[in-house]
Amino acid sequence: MSTIRHPIEEEELMAYLDGELPADQATEALSHLELCPECQTLVADFRSVSQELMAWEVESPEVGISSEISAALGERLREREAAKVSLPRLKNGVTTSRWVWAGALTIVCVAVGLVLTFISRNRNENRPTAYPSMASIEHYLMPDRSAEVALARSAAPAAISSDAAVLVLGWRGYETAIEGKNGFVCMVERSWMSPFNSAEFWNPKTRAPMCFNPAAARSILPLTIKRTEMVLAGMSKAQMIDSIKAGFDNKELEAPEPGAMCYMMSRTGYLNDALGHHVPHLMFYFPLTDKSSWGADLPDSPVTLNPQFQGGPEPITEFVIPVGKWSDGTAAPVM
Repeated sequence: MSTIRHPIEEEELMAYLDGELPADQATEALSHLELCPECQTLVADFRSVSQELMAWEVESPEVGISSEISAALGERLREREAAKVSLPRLKNGVTTSRWVWAGALTIVCVAVGLVLTFISRNRNENRPTAYPSMASIEHYLMPDRSAEVALARSAAPAAISSDAAVLVLGWRGYETAIEGKNGFVCMVERSWMSPFNSAEFWNPKTRAPMCFNPAAARSILPLTIKRTEMVLAGMSKAQMIDSIKAGFDNKELEAPEPGAMCYMMSRTGYLNDALGHHVPHLMFYFPLTDKSSWGADLPDSPVTLNPQFQGGPEPITEFVIPVGKWSDGTAAPVM
């Protein structure tokens, strides 16, 4: 690990992924994961190894195991055969049977150990460099427009989202797919709304359904639209940061209105590789303020300071509060 402060130990990351950490530790882990490439990679590794182990099956050496593994298994078999020959025969054959089963168990253990060793070696040698640059735009688009509308609406309970306006991402930016009636605006954000120093800033898999209330639709949504327009125009991160700073200076972009918030309660969204679907939550926006005013990140506090705009060009403080249900009313993981 580097000199970056990691608020949870490696073994605790697995408990976090299983939803077993206490609320205060889980919220602290969430804030750290969104900014720490090391921990994001470690979480991705845990998930990958878990999936590989669950899907792992013993194959014949000739088909599925490398020459190194085959040699190790062959040597172990020869040792066990020699051991069996040297043992005195017992009338009931119990001892021999035990050695046979012990040998089989040993072979399986050796195979699993060698497989894990090669998995670990390959993981370290072929570790991806996250997402160093933007993929082609089609990787960020959803070809099925109706599917994007449905995903956007899943951000909030139907009583809110059914009357909300819905935006979808097109080749030139966000477009209005459905006109709204209640002042709320639902959309699916992409990875470039992450912190500028996020390792997943260009992750084409990100689909983050959000539903802004009227105050946030007026004061926060324009920032999403502007970032998207700059990305599609091919601007660099440095150019985007300068443009955002200028936008706030000349009042093109506004500070959050009082009461600005949004719903993120979709069970089908995908925040990033580290968090996956995560948990349903609400987000609240303010002009720059100290997190102590909300008791954020204190032990047993349900409030977390979201790092989305921390250290960035936007003079915005954002708080997150997890909730117990997804937008469809079903129970969410306990955090």
